[in-house]
Amino acid sequence: MSLLNDAQIMDRTLRCVDIFLDFALPKIYYLGPMKKIMVVVVCFAICILKANAETTYSALQNVDNFGWLNQRDPQIVQTTGQNGCNPTSWVNLMVKLQNQYSDIFRTDLVGATYADWTQSAITLSGSSYLNTTPTGGTVSGKIVLGMGSYFQSKGFSGFSVAQIMYPRWDQLYEASRTNATVQLLLSPASGSNATIGHAVSLSGFNWINTNDPASAPSQSDNARLSFVDPQDPWHGLDTSSGVFGAGFASAHVWAEYNGVNQYSMVHYANNDYEIHSAYVVVPGPTIIHCLISGMLSFFGFSFRRRLA
Repeated sequence: MSLLNDAQIMDRTLRCVDIFLDFALPKIYYLGPMKKIMVVVVCFAICILKANAETTYSALQNVDNFGWLNQRDPQIVQTTGQNGCNPTSWVNLMVKLQNQYSDIFRTDLVGATYADWTQSAITLSGSSYLNTTPTGGTVSGKIVLGMGSYFQSKGFSGFSVAQIMYPRWDQLYEASRTNATVQLLLSPASGSNATIGHAVSLSGFNWINTNDPASAPSQSDNARLSFVDPQDPWHGLDTSSGVFGAGFASAHVWAEYNGVNQYSMVHYANNDYEIHSAYVVVPGPTIIHCLISGMLSFFGFSFRRRLA
């Protein structure tokens, strides 16, 4: 989290105080004692607030860890039609798990080759797991149980998937910062031209907050969400030479309120979407400390912004 630390705040404050002493102090020489004190206190307060007025929330996961399976692969389309985004994005996330925690998963989740990944997506789309169909896609109610069953079938019963309904922007940032493994389910917003939802693999968040430190990003701010899109998994890469890899797409993201709770919106591919759910891989109690601490942060138990 790129907040200013105490030393940076003090440095900026002292620089502002130097300017104040050089130029402002002579002007108040003829004021009464109490007014002088009040002017100095107010100026010091302004200096401190100004020094910490800008907060950067920037986190980007390692692009080399993600898979780059394309949901438009002919074998996947044959099984799921144009609705294979959910199993495909999960495969790209499980490649990330294999690379990020190779000592735990090796290549046992989805294999090591593109052909392995393709077959894994087809397996995931089956009725025992996500039950993805060409006409109905993936029903969100199947994801938690389906992915839990898949982890168990691969010998990793200590892992499961939890659903976070309408995740807030700070949860998206914290998940990115802690390298959490998260699928985002996007639903067309009211008035959007999109007719179906989409699933992507979260990879990053970036926002420079020049407003109130306690504020959320508004639609006029330039906050960005990064992800691997299974429809465009090689985003930004030149694949003409036959060399492939994952590429991060990005979308404008902002916070909205429904009168009770805050939720997140994105503008992507000329359409507005609500982030309906975040599905996060959750380890069991025996899994290594770094995984546990990362997921606790995602759930908000250690979100440091709120303690500031």
